[in-house]
Amino acid sequence: MRDVAVRAGALLEKLTIERGETATGAYRNQVTVWTPRFDIRAELLDHLQEEEPTEAGSRITIKASFLIRYVADLKMTDRLIWGGERFNIVGLKVLGRRQAIQIDAKRIGP
Repeated sequence: MRDVAVRAGALLEKLTIERGETATGAYRNQVTVWTPRFDIRAELLDHLQEEEPTEAGSRITIKASFLIRYVADLKMTDRLIWGGERFNIVGLKVLGRRQAIQIDAKRIGP
């Protein structure tokens, strides 16, 4: 493995990591409650926006990749908030000897 340098000056983006917990709703239905776990600084590696035609019009898919310092408590089931938008985590890649994590995230919206 090669060493990965996480430069503090490149961590320009602010991410909030949320974790979902299942709770019972008012009508005894199961709902997911998202609670913020921690805020972290990140480097934006890649950002892509695609528009796909659908039967009801079009759908915009936004994909983004971030580099953060290593955090042991990050899971694929978590989600992140970046720029006021919620993204599902679709990939986690540990880089170096637990020096950094590359997060691949995806948002699908109207």
